[in-house]
Amino acid sequence: MRIEVPYLVFEVRGRRFMIDAYFSRKVEKVEHVSVLIRKFDGNLPKDAENPLPTLINEETIGEFLTTTFEKIYEVSGRTLDERLSHMRKWNVLRILGIPTGFQRQKEKDEVLAKESREALLALSLLQEVLGVKKPTELRDMKLRPVEWRYYTIELKGDEIYNKKGKKDPVYTELLKRDSGFRQTLYALEYSQQAT
Repeated sequence: MRIEVPYLVFEVRGRRFMIDAYFSRKVEKVEHVSVLIRKFDGNLPKDAENPLPTLINEETIGEFLTTTFEKIYEVSGRTLDERLSHMRKWNVLRILGIPTGFQRQKEKDEVLAKESREALLALSLLQEVLGVKKPTELRDMKLRPVEWRYYTIELKGDEIYNKKGKKDPVYTELLKRDSGFRQTLYALEYSQQAT
């Protein structure tokens, strides 16, 4: 199954990037939007035979990226707070000699650490792309939509490959980790097989 994904190329602070204009609205976790932004690739075609519909366009990209940045900024702080709170409670109980179930607490801490790392990485990626550090700086951001490009992907088993036959690590990882992306992709596969 081949899918032509629309990418909207945009310029911010003199640098060009492109965002997946379909799956960015379909991912379950807002943190996963940041991995769907790529550096501009001028080798991608400007036209497509049967592309996916665009769910982000020239008028909505600024608002979409601003809202996404604000949500990720909030989530990254919240996940870090949750982890620190868990560690404090666990350490107090441990110091007092109250059994807490070491393995269970360790597993919970690992889950919280993973969520925190993911949120902080997503925030870091968006900060790099947009050239801002805090949501208050978004007002001064100048974002200009430039053009459309199309990236062809193909689902083969549990992996996703690009037009050249190379495994796409971003989409393959999203297929494993994001249920919104996975459900959308399988629905597209089913609809293509039905026609």
